[in-house]
Amino acid sequence: MTDEIRVEPVLPAGPAEAAGSLALQASPDDAVLLTFRLTVPDETALEAVLYARRSILREERTLGIDPDEPSLEAAVFSFGEITWTVRRAQVESCLQRLEDLVRRANRTRQALRG
Repeated sequence: MTDEIRVEPVLPAGPAEAAGSLALQASPDDAVLLTFRLTVPDETALEAVLYARRSILREERTLGIDPDEPSLEAAVFSFGEITWTVRRAQVESCLQRLEDLVRRANRTRQALRG
C-alpha cells in the first residue's frame, strides 16, 4: 500500500454506453454519478483530506465559482468513498477539483507529520 492519499475512479459495473447510429446521444446536461475510491493510509491522512476539503469550500464561498463549475460541497464523502452527482459537461472539472484536493491533502499531511 502506498503512503500517499489517493482518489481513484470506480468504474460502473455493467454494459458500456451504447455506440452507433441508433444509440441515444448523451446531453451535456444529463446528470451522472461519479464514484471514487478514497485511500487514506492513516488518521493524519484523513484529517488532511478533511482540512483540504474545508479549505476548498472556504475558497468557493469567498471567491465564488463559475456557474458552470461544480461545487465540492455537493460531493459526498464517506469512509473510503466519494460520490458526486454532476452534469456530464462538468466531469472534467470535477476530476481537476479532486486532483487539487489530493495535492493539498498530501501537502497538508506532510506538514502535520513534521
